[in-house]
Amino acid sequence: MANGGYGGPSTARANNGGPSAAPATPQAEAVQSKRDLASWWKGFKRGNPKGQEEKDIESQGIFGVPLGQSIRYANVAISLVNEQGQSYIYGYVPIVVAKCGVYLKEKATDVEGIFRLSGAEKRIKDLKQIFDSPDRYGKGLDWSGYTVHDAANILRRYFNQLPEPIIPLDFYERFRAPLRNHQASAVGPMDAQGPDIGHFDTDAAIRTYQMLITELPPLNRQLLLYILDLLAVFASKSDLNKMTTPNLAAIFQPGLLSHPTHDLSPPAYRLSQDVLMFLIENQDSFLIGMQGTEADEATVQDVQSGANSPLKAPTTPTIPARSKTVISRSGSTASAGADSVRRFGG
Repeated sequence: MANGGYGGPSTARANNGGPSAAPATPQAEAVQSKRDLASWWKGFKRGNPKGQEEKDIESQGIFGVPLGQSIRYANVAISLVNEQGQSYIYGYVPIVVAKCGVYLKEKATDVEGIFRLSGAEKRIKDLKQIFDSPDRYGKGLDWSGYTVHDAANILRRYFNQLPEPIIPLDFYERFRAPLRNHQASAVGPMDAQGPDIGHFDTDAAIRTYQMLITELPPLNRQLLLYILDLLAVFASKSDLNKMTTPNLAAIFQPGLLSHPTHDLSPPAYRLSQDVLMFLIENQDSFLIGMQGTEADEATVQDVQSGANSPLKAPTTPTIPARSKTVISRSGSTASAGADSVRRFGG
């Protein structure tokens, strides 16, 4: 920033004790003052916190940035078709998730240890920069020169670096409650589980989770359904890729269902992993396009506006005659938005 006052010295400075120039005339002083004022004003604008804040927002990427903020400038629209054959925008997922999801489903379902083995750090760094950089944020990325392990690692990093898990902290205990005291009955016995108490009703738990998912913020619920679909695909081929449901849950739990106060508590994160296991194993009951999970009109308008202001409070939508719209997870384009990725320059 410029000097505290708007004007600098209006007369020429002495040079190390040497002879000084003659004093400037009043007219010269006025001209110099105007120049100094103009210089100060430019410096003030450069140092203006508001201006800097706007610049920071414009240059912000997606890693470590809240979902509701980055989705405005780095999204892929999920388009579904209703029973009348009409296409509509179901919601949005981040470009990085859609791009990696489609690529991994097409190329990596039979790759052993796909989410466990590391890619090349240099290539992962390059991918991070691509997905972090405006104005494409990875749209149109050519995977040539990258491996499926690079894609799997960058996907994991995106989720793990989110400021808040996909299931928000406000929903943390509500998502854990249906399996509390029933972990072994729900997903089988595991180390660090609490004891089972009473009868566990699987169908009742599924209905509870369906309700909870519809109550999530629109962007969170759509991303959760998207990643559950992806993980269920890999779990269904665990005989080839060795990515069993427990393995997938352990890898993705920190970015999906976690709490900072429970990071060092094995029983606490065991319960969170069991919840994620249950959701993956019963993913057929939590399909993309299921009743009550479409983005409401206000969310669609806010995302399409590209504005950087916080999203408005969402409403839980009702979707008459759309509950039968589902996407099979068996095909190579099973990731929701796969067609959208290609259509919009993915």
